[in-house]
Amino acid sequence: MIYDAHCHLDLMDNMAGFIKEMQNSDMSLFAVGTTPKAYDREIQFCRNNPRIKVGLGMHPQLISSGYDDMKLFKTLFEKSHYIGEVGLDFSKEYIQTKEVQVQVFRDIVKLCEQCGEKVVSVHSLKSANTVIEILREYRTQRSNKYILHWFTGTIPQLEKAIELGCYFSINPSMLKTKSGMEIINTVPVERMLLETDAPFTFKVQHVEEIEKELKRATLKISEIIKIDMTDGFYENSRAVFRYQ
Repeated sequence: MIYDAHCHLDLMDNMAGFIKEMQNSDMSLFAVGTTPKAYDREIQFCRNNPRIKVGLGMHPQLISSGYDDMKLFKTLFEKSHYIGEVGLDFSKEYIQTKEVQVQVFRDIVKLCEQCGEKVVSVHSLKSANTVIEILREYRTQRSNKYILHWFTGTIPQLEKAIELGCYFSINPSMLKTKSGMEIINTVPVERMLLETDAPFTFKVQHVEEIEKELKRATLKISEIIKIDMTDGFYENSRAVFRYQ
């Protein structure tokens, strides 16, 4: 079985068909959300497929957009084992909402630490240092699993995140950059997960397209670090997402 640790199922052109195909596939995925308003609808779509883990999201790019209903997020939080996509984005398009982003992410991490037993997919574009400092400040629950998705920070920042016990979901786009290769070579093998971030990274119509992309990435990563990660990715994903 192969796992996609960060995929935007609700943004695919053919979500219903994709979910139906997954009934007969050998794949599982973490369907991250971008807004709490979309959560219940996606849960209903995926209710008969235990291989799809639906995340309660609050994407930092949507903060102050009208979709950032923190009251609704808190209402849904306790019943949501999977949280994401959440985090910070300090790129030039979103830096104007930095202060409110930080407050929202801080509140989400505090909620996670109060409850425990959460799997959290974290966005950290141009903001890795602040993300790491917030996790360092509040993290007390070892039962929470924080996954830094498509990490693009520096190696010193990466090392701090490793010390905090974070996982890292690696996508094929990281194989095309020098910084991505450095991160892949630095992350401990027991903290590596696979992701596609589809449909942002490539358009997807069928489950087999994601399966092929993840298998290609597995082979390439195995070549880079000189360790066969076929079983490693399987075991890491099973541990994080509690698959049998």
